[in-house]
Amino acid sequence: MISITSIFFWIGVLAVCPYLLLIAYGAYGCPEQNLKQKYNAKWALVTGGSSGIGAAIVRKFAGQGLNVVIVALDDAVFAKFKETITKEFPNVEFRFVGCDLSEPSGEIYLNAVKQATFDIDVQILCNNAGFITTGGFADVAMQREMSNYHTNVTSGLILTHHFADEMLNKGLRGLITFTSSSAAFIPNPMSALYASTKIFLTTFAASIAAELAEAKIDVLVIHPSPIDSNFYSNAGKMSALTSAQKISSPPSIIADTICRNAGKIIVSDQGPITVIMKIVMTKILDWNVFAEIMKLGIPLSGDYKAMKITRPLKRE
Repeated sequence: MISITSIFFWIGVLAVCPYLLLIAYGAYGCPEQNLKQKYNAKWALVTGGSSGIGAAIVRKFAGQGLNVVIVALDDAVFAKFKETITKEFPNVEFRFVGCDLSEPSGEIYLNAVKQATFDIDVQILCNNAGFITTGGFADVAMQREMSNYHTNVTSGLILTHHFADEMLNKGLRGLITFTSSSAAFIPNPMSALYASTKIFLTTFAASIAAELAEAKIDVLVIHPSPIDSNFYSNAGKMSALTSAQKISSPPSIIADTICRNAGKIIVSDQGPITVIMKIVMTKILDWNVFAEIMKLGIPLSGDYKAMKITRPLKRE
């Protein structure tokens, strides 16, 4: 007779082993690919391309001979990156689109992108732009919350729709990537919008991957382990994030992951932190149960106490 212990053991094996096999394949079974050759492509477009992960992706693509359209906020960082990247890769063509991806309708930046790409075929699109807002959801100004939402989610939807449509109409092979986060695996009080936007990207990417597969347009969504980038400059002083920054990896590791995993897998959990979080939070500890634990535990955390805004009580 099969014992209850044996049943739970085999359930655990069946839940975790296929996942670990896929992780091993993505990390060790996929050699680096030249995406210019793989997709017979001349141009790529990277959002948030002036710093951090985006800048690393731009450098990786340029190193493979791809021309790159770089879309980013038109600020001092962007201006400096223009000078740097053109000197680093004098034989590669770059086009620069300085714009604000938090615009709600997307009309302004989409028109700017269309104007910059009307005479070229963009076959590789990397939806990388994004940032985090910390604090209680109701304590942060709604304008800031919506700017965060539109940058993380809306811009990726608008640009993906445009370029997927272009590739389908022209019968071109291609690649669309999304930079998600391991934060998507769990509820994230005090940065609720970030986790919510990232799980949206993951689900959206996996959904359109199935739709575009027949047309040979690959989709890849990456959940990075902590990466040393400007992301933390928007993160405030949350202890969980400052601790993560101490064990972060260079942004180039995400660019390398894209070149290895493109067309091989759909969801790439990069690095040990992400893999451990995925196993613990989605395969060992039930998500519903973790939500209850979080509700009970978060009022005791230092971050919650430090960031919570005390409001005056109204008396009748």
